[in-house]
Amino acid sequence: MNIAMAGIDHHRASLQLRERFAFTKAEAAEALSRLAEQPALEGAVLLSTCNRTELWLSCAEGAALDPAALLGALKGADPADIPFAVRRGRAAVDHLFALACGLRSRVFGEDQIIAQVKGALALARSCGSADGVLDRLFLSAVTAAKEVKTSVRLTAMDSSSASRAADLICRHFPDLKGLPCLVIGNGEMGRLAASTLVSLGCRVEMTVRQYRSGEVKIPAGCRVIRYDERLQGLARCRALVSATASPHHTLRYEEAAPVLADGAERVLIDLAVPRDISSRLGALPGVTLYDIDDLEGGGEGEARRQEVARAEAILQAAADGFCDWCDFRPHLPAVREVAALVADDAAARLERPIAKLAAGPEAAAELERRARDACEKAAARLLYGLREELDRTLYRDCIEALRRSARPRGE
Repeated sequence: MNIAMAGIDHHRASLQLRERFAFTKAEAAEALSRLAEQPALEGAVLLSTCNRTELWLSCAEGAALDPAALLGALKGADPADIPFAVRRGRAAVDHLFALACGLRSRVFGEDQIIAQVKGALALARSCGSADGVLDRLFLSAVTAAKEVKTSVRLTAMDSSSASRAADLICRHFPDLKGLPCLVIGNGEMGRLAASTLVSLGCRVEMTVRQYRSGEVKIPAGCRVIRYDERLQGLARCRALVSATASPHHTLRYEEAAPVLADGAERVLIDLAVPRDISSRLGALPGVTLYDIDDLEGGGEGEARRQEVARAEAILQAAADGFCDWCDFRPHLPAVREVAALVADDAAARLERPIAKLAAGPEAAAELERRARDACEKAAARLLYGLREELDRTLYRDCIEALRRSARPRGE
């Protein structure tokens, strides 16, 4: 297993630095294509969310690629100037498993990170950069995270950036019933925010850039306005949430300041990285501006610590399983060869009995095929099972000895 990662997150980097290293989907695809030119690189996945950017690499055995240098180069930065966290091997594996179920998130135990990890893998697959090792790693992490979600009740597990945004709005407007709100962005985060506000009784408008074949998902209870009508919507609203993947501001100071000059109390919540809303707007009278770094997770406590321990036990077992798979992977060719040689030997021994019993050449060929297949599967199952009984070195020696003994003499 030669896995390495480098990244920054909300623990190590400011929002400004995270903005610098944010990747849109198109930028991430381009970056993965550039990385494919690296010698000894077998796979790469790029995970970019509001709170973190991480580059994951799978390298040829013995290769020593520097993930921090590669990630820095993608953004034209010297890695010595960036507080990258670099992890390799088991430390990297454990990190991804914890990350996927929200243990490393700003909003503790959040649900969206599972979809983000799945999305990073899907993009890498579409770019052809996800090799078998990273594919298995990310799928294993997602599967373990789902098990944690269904079997462990983490404190604040039902929290998300969307629900935290609603909490912030409620601080300023305790009675949310009928409160006019605007949500800019029709992506997953925007829809979650809109649905949450509607469920609390708010009167919600949501921007949509354009309808494509009439297939735009709009949460129930929301009124749709065009994206270019957002300033009119800003004038009507008392609370605004912006959550787009745009590299540019959705609310520029020059455009929004005149609208906000009426002095009415408004709460603006920016859930995007890079930021959607000009920070200068937060200095205007009556305006309170929050960004993603203002969202905090749940508190500590004995109950939470116990649930975290249960989650970590699940993750530990799943990570052990992945590492066992990695350790076994180099032996697969030998196992398959031995199983095939056993099947060949059995088929040769059964050739005459099958010919006598079968009703014609076609039936004999079918019986021989089935016998060969059954022998090969049975032998492979036994060889796989040996992993549970022998230590790694002895298992390797046994498989190699079996391969030598099963080969026809003279080979």
